[in-house]
Order: sequence, then C-alpha cells, then structure tokens
Amino acid sequence: MKNIFTALAFFLFFVFSQNSLHAQYDSIVYVNGTRQAAKIIEISDKLIKFKNPKDTLGPTFVVKIKNIERFVLKGGCIDLRTAGYVDCVKDPSFGIIKNEDFTKNIISIDPFQAANSHLQVSYEHIFKSRTFGIMGFYNQGFLNGNDSTTYNRIECKVNGGSYYKNNYGGLDFKFYPYVHKKNTFWIALGIESGKATNMLIDYHSKTVAYQYGAMYYTDLRNPFAYYETKLYIGYHVNAGFLYRLNKHFILQGNVSLGVSQFGKDPDPNPLITNSPKYAYYLKANIGVLVGYAF
Repeated sequence: MKNIFTALAFFLFFVFSQNSLHAQYDSIVYVNGTRQAAKIIEISDKLIKFKNPKDTLGPTFVVKIKNIERFVLKGGCIDLRTAGYVDCVKDPSFGIIKNEDFTKNIISIDPFQAANSHLQVSYEHIFKSRTFGIMGFYNQGFLNGNDSTTYNRIECKVNGGSYYKNNYGGLDFKFYPYVHKKNTFWIALGIESGKATNMLIDYHSKTVAYQYGAMYYTDLRNPFAYYETKLYIGYHVNAGFLYRLNKHFILQGNVSLGVSQFGKDPDPNPLITNSPKYAYYLKANIGVLVGYAF
C-alpha cells in the first residue's frame, strides 16, 4: 500500500513540475498533442524558431507551422491570423480558395508530350460543388507512322508489339476528395480513342507442295515491314494534384495506370484458330500539365 501511495505521489509531482515548467516559459503544442516548453524567437507564415528555455545559448530549432496546433505564451495567448491561427487554434478553413478567387475552367498543354513529338491540349471544367470535374483532351502525333525508324522509339515498343499512336481524344471524369486549396489532390477515370499504326514484319513465307498437302517455311534472309492502321482505345485511372501558382496559372501532375486496346486483322478462320479480335496491353505513364485557369 505504501508503494502505491509513493508511486502516486511521484506521478503527481511529475505532472505538477511539468505544468510549472510550461507556466514559466512559452509553450508549443503540436498537432499530435505533444506540448513542449520553448523560448520562441520568431514566428513566420511557414516556420517557427525557438530555443530550449534552459539553454538559450544553445542551438535554434526550426519547425514548420503546419505541424503546430497552437502557441501558448507564458503571458497568455497569441493570434497568428496570417498563418491561420485564431485564439491559438488553427482555423480549419484557412487556405481554402474563396468563391471569388476560384477559377473553374482550365486550358492546358502537356510539355512532356511536346518533347516527344506529340501535341496534347486539354480543357477541364470543375463543377460548382468543386467535388467533380470533367476534362476533354486531344493528342496529335507528328511522326511518320509508315517509317520504320519511328518504331525505334520506346513509346512504340508495346509489350513486344510495334504501335504508333497517330492521334486520339478522350475524356477524364475527375473527383476531388478534399477542399480546394493551393494544392489539391484528385483521382480520375478516363477513356480515349483514336488511330494507331501497327508495323508488321513479313518473312516471305514460301510454300512447298507435297502429294497430300503443303508445307510452309519461312525465309529469314529477306524480311520486309508493312504498316496497317488500327483502332486504338485506352482505359485508365489517374491520380494527381492540381497546384495553383496563382489565380490563373496552374500546374498539374499525375500517375496513370491502364490498358491499351489495339484492333487486329479479322480472323480468316475463327472456328479453327479462334484468335482474338483485339490486342490488349497494360500501360503506365506520368503526365504534367501547364495551364491557364479562368
């Protein structure tokens, strides 16, 4: 019983000493609930600088404002309205774009596509609720799809096949799960369709006749390439961010996963060979959009 009272007395002393320590100095309360005694030196919009109150000649510590719930000075409370703090408490609406400053229409280009001999332009409209948006886009390639050198590019080597996307357009249906601030996360489901050229290699199959049939063999010495235009359809899910440099200029980035579907030649005898009508390949890529919002 004596040990219990001793432990309880020690615990109460510890709590009292900590409260006394915080009462003597400024305090920082972090978003995870931790409270720290400090000698606050400087508070800016993004950072706070402070020292150990028992070692004021020691190192200066720097912590990001976003990791702090509130400040409590030994003489009372402090307001930091420029950083979103009112009565020492962070305002949850701080940073949300006001209606008069929110631009719902965005025209963009993808500079990565431009560097890859393609032009991709897009138009996005964010609906009034700010939760959903729809984006239409068009991509035009400028390389010759009937030139074998085109297919030396990485973009044309699709799971062992050789396809060049001549042009395609599509729609993305976007969902914004969080309120719109300067930087906003989004996810999207999309589909695109257009034309692609498929390069095929013919190895000059030759026929040798026999009494009861024919045998085919391949001449590997003189292969040649020929090209066919195919239907292209793509399905994808994207995840990215929309960063507003200011009211009108935006930057978007995303990671995309999906499936590419290319048309194939009609099966000459589907009852025997049963070959599929389309070829499907997995695809993954990243994108960057630079745009103007209005």
